[in-house]
Amino acid sequence: MSMRLEPLADADWPACFNLFRQSVHALAGGVYTIDQCKAWAPAREWDSETESVWRARLDGAWSCKAVAAGGRLAGFAWLKRDGEFDMLYVAPWAGRQGLGGRMVAELERRAAEAGVTALHVWASHASRPVFERAGYQLLRANRIVRRGVEIDNWLLAKGGWREEGA
Repeated sequence: MSMRLEPLADADWPACFNLFRQSVHALAGGVYTIDQCKAWAPAREWDSETESVWRARLDGAWSCKAVAAGGRLAGFAWLKRDGEFDMLYVAPWAGRQGLGGRMVAELERRAAEAGVTALHVWASHASRPVFERAGYQLLRANRIVRRGVEIDNWLLAKGGWREEGA
């Protein structure tokens, strides 16, 4: 299936939000419990509060979306200016085709053009292999709490990024 990468626009955010929720519940659901998925991506509609949070997180970030034939959203990602991959999600129907890796490479290219090469990510079980294939090294396991529920993830880094205090 042929997919193209394009810049992410504000108008794409509601569709990205829905894709994020679908991805968490479909792809991560095999590793995370139902309660963890609900805490990570709760059932809610796109609204002005969510838009405000995303606007703050995306401010100045490099971003892209993957688009399939007919304009169907297949994935999206963004990399913050401090070198943190904040989002990388692929639609369940578009998984296992190398799309995540293509988006990682595209955003790394843009960051490198701006002189940002020290990168890191708090990767889920589902995204960890994508980042490892892209050359990220595992630094440590991590546990976060979302809505009172513990969720495991992994800190990975590339390009000399170091965790503060490490």
